[in-house]
Amino acid sequence: MASLIAWRLVAAPHPASLEDYPRPPAPAALRLTTLGDPRAGALFWMLWLQTFDDQAGVTASFKKMDFAHLTAWLERILALDPGSEYPLLMATRVYGAVLDPGRQRLMIDFVGRAFRDAPERRWQWQALAAVQARHGLGDRQLALTLVEELEQRVPARQLPFWVRGLHVIILREGNEIEAAKRLMELMARDGGLTERQRQAVEMWRERLEELR
Repeated sequence: MASLIAWRLVAAPHPASLEDYPRPPAPAALRLTTLGDPRAGALFWMLWLQTFDDQAGVTASFKKMDFAHLTAWLERILALDPGSEYPLLMATRVYGAVLDPGRQRLMIDFVGRAFRDAPERRWQWQALAAVQARHGLGDRQLALTLVEELEQRVPARQLPFWVRGLHVIILREGNEIEAAKRLMELMARDGGLTERQRQAVEMWRERLEELR
């Protein structure tokens, strides 16, 4: 039964016209296809999913593909192997880069749900989703929400300097000068900064004072 599910999804002949992402099997059925090796099974299905946009000489535009089905595939593959970063990598670097706001938001939402399941292991993907929201979508408020949630769920000392710097930049862009200053004061008090990072914080503070 497990091999039949996989065979029907993978080996079905593709017509010359483009096929969309199919609905993924139910979680229990997908797990059966791994034949007792969820990590290998998750890798197999990610590789299959990654090549789905190139079908029998027809190259798909992601703007024409069903990202609701794609998101369901990513969620179920990640559930097979929660330690894998492959689905999150594809969501942020490939599928999330498509120039379509609706599809970008689906990928950002997927990353956010995955982050909440394992914040200290997946913080970097939440940070990249915040960058995507800011630069890809131009949605400063969403980027701010994502980075604030990140800092609430992960101890500050576990986050690299650039993540907290991103928070400062987003606040400054929204003219939230006092909030940005408070954040920099916290950064300075927390310690753990290198000399260059302390100099950067001081430079930011001086520039913010000029904006008052």
